[in-house]
Amino acid sequence: MIRNRYYRIFVIVAMTIRFFVEVWWFHRTHRNESRESLHEQWEALVAKQARDYKTTALRLGGLLIKMGQFLSTRADVMPRAFTSELSDLTDRVPSVPWEISKKIIEQELNQPIENVFTNLSTAPVASASIGEVYKGYLKTGQEVALKVQREGIEAIIDADFAATRVVIRLAKRFTRWGKTLDLDALYRELERTVSKELDFRKEYAHAKRFMEMYEDNPSVQIPRYYEEWMTRRILVMEWIEGAKVTNHAFLEANQIDKGELVQRLIRLFLQQVLIKGFFHADLHPGNIFIRSDAAIVLLDFGMVGEIKQEARKHIQTLIQAVVLKDYDLLVQALDHLRFLTPQADREQVKVALQLGLEMYLNRAFDNLDDETLEEIQLQIQQFVQVQPIQLPAEYAFLGRAFSTVVGVVTTIKPDVDFLEAGRPIVTEWLNQEGTKKDNRHLALQLLKDVAREISVLPKQLNRFIDASLERDYHRKKSEELNRWLEHHRGKQRAGLLFLVLGWGSALAFRLFHYPMETYICLGVSGIAFVQWLYSQNRAAALLKESGYTGNERGERK
Repeated sequence: MIRNRYYRIFVIVAMTIRFFVEVWWFHRTHRNESRESLHEQWEALVAKQARDYKTTALRLGGLLIKMGQFLSTRADVMPRAFTSELSDLTDRVPSVPWEISKKIIEQELNQPIENVFTNLSTAPVASASIGEVYKGYLKTGQEVALKVQREGIEAIIDADFAATRVVIRLAKRFTRWGKTLDLDALYRELERTVSKELDFRKEYAHAKRFMEMYEDNPSVQIPRYYEEWMTRRILVMEWIEGAKVTNHAFLEANQIDKGELVQRLIRLFLQQVLIKGFFHADLHPGNIFIRSDAAIVLLDFGMVGEIKQEARKHIQTLIQAVVLKDYDLLVQALDHLRFLTPQADREQVKVALQLGLEMYLNRAFDNLDDETLEEIQLQIQQFVQVQPIQLPAEYAFLGRAFSTVVGVVTTIKPDVDFLEAGRPIVTEWLNQEGTKKDNRHLALQLLKDVAREISVLPKQLNRFIDASLERDYHRKKSEELNRWLEHHRGKQRAGLLFLVLGWGSALAFRLFHYPMETYICLGVSGIAFVQWLYSQNRAAALLKESGYTGNERGERK
């Protein structure tokens, strides 16, 4: 890892300028080519730039790796070829010589290592850009993992942040997306997250929150931290035997059911995001271990994310809008979540969302193959890039965490059903005490929409009934016939009203898992349908007795 500040800044800024010039020259020299040829050459250029970035990041280490992981989740900012190339970028940096790490440990402990540890390994068991992990024992006998910050990492990260600020200024001045996106907010989020990783005491604070979260759950284990040996640059935690959760040989040797394991992993992550609003943002296989008794072990809490209660309410509104196909509400929720840029034309976004969602909601998703799913993903990414939509900075690491968990789960069990595994947690989230009021609002809004549809749905039928009655009244002049037809007409309307209202109520109660109310409403719908059918048959019989034929109806038209 190169530590010279000015060299790092020069390399990062020079690489960025070269990328900008290559993109500018490409658009200048490929104006008149066919769309297909242009797309292929553009993808090739972007993929080459991503490979160059990855090579530089692995050589320099530091913030470039974190930035690459961050950019790999930003389909709203970066081209698909770029994000795909960086999707597997991980910390792979050479280890620090033991003498340097030992010096840091003794500086932080303010005493010789031998006073605290025994049998401490001189080679790290894990090595990354921020710190390294060694295995050993406390003098009291406990087996521990010792995490040590790399020498000079703070100066390296500071230099990289300085280079990033220069890059952002250049992007805002000379690129179209730099002028439309809130790059300053993205920078602040990245700086906030990485700065937390540089202070191991904050990692310990995060770990304590996860300990509280899973204190009553024996199937999830958080290592114990030894606070008396904790400083800003070192952490001491209990050593837990196990294997990476993606180790198939370990899973098979210990007869761990892969289907059940992936369901637990999905529920674990969704519970963190939806219910607790506090999630592990770096759940790669190296940070998820599995014990022989199938307990899941979570490690390394330097990178976490948090979703405030207010944001979760807006996410719930987003789901409500999709369920109701209420595109005004959908745009409003996106606005509250800050997914729309200040320059966004809300009406244009609404129309685009309506067209896009109608297209996808009307598809038969039961038989989608990999090619179709890839096509859908590409179309969504293109839509996000073309429309004035951005992923707010605070959700960037949620996107990265989600894609990482999906990668882990599919590595364990490629044919996992994500919808089925996640449904219980989503249901629990929707039925929390804190969100029940919002759920009732959703049900009420749904019923209001059904009522609105009721006022529109029977209009044609009512007009037909009214026209039939009026024609029969004028032709027969029979008050008796008119009275009976009016009677059955009223029953028809009442039956239709209760039929649609009962069906809509059943749908709302079924959505929020109220089985008793659902069956009652379905029963009301059944009775209403029988009543409507009976009145319809009686009205038809009276018309037939009056001699009102189809030919006569045609003549009156």
